[in-house]
Amino acid sequence: MAGPLLHDLTEYPQMHKRKLSEETLRKFGYKCYLKNNEVWHVAPYFNKNLDLIAQHLRGPGKKFLWRGCNEGVQLFGQQLWNNSGAKRVVVTEGEIDCMTVSQVQDNKWPVVSIPGGVGSAVQAIRDNLEWLSGFETVVLCFDSDEPGQKAVKEAAQLLPPGKAAIARLPLKDSSDMMVAGRSKELMDC
Repeated sequence: MAGPLLHDLTEYPQMHKRKLSEETLRKFGYKCYLKNNEVWHVAPYFNKNLDLIAQHLRGPGKKFLWRGCNEGVQLFGQQLWNNSGAKRVVVTEGEIDCMTVSQVQDNKWPVVSIPGGVGSAVQAIRDNLEWLSGFETVVLCFDSDEPGQKAVKEAAQLLPPGKAAIARLPLKDSSDMMVAGRSKELMDC
């Protein structure tokens, strides 16, 4: 437990630099929290019963904190998608990348992210393997840096044979691709 859940959240953060729309932020429930004149971004996390049980906060200088209980959380955004009959899901390394890939697909196709950064990838895939296995293809779209590429190989090994596909990004991550005006190329990856 890392403190109680926050309830005095403001509406959706200005994400013009990341080119994320209010529609995308609203879909994922991504909001803001103001603390000591600092803006913290708040990503909601749910359990398998669809109860809000944790919030992942991103503060100035890429400081990260958890509120609530992050044990037993689903992948970020998982509560939005039904895997029955769905062909593909994309799994990203972070919440912003998740929302980026979703927005590039008009927020119509399943995209989720691992909850605690690249270090939690293997456990997050293991914990949500049954849900992920309901898709024909699981596209792992992690950062192109060394930790991301190491984690993507380990995560792919957990999936049933033939399910994993690994996206290879020419820039660091999905968000950088969209900001650089390379959204179509992002989908091709």
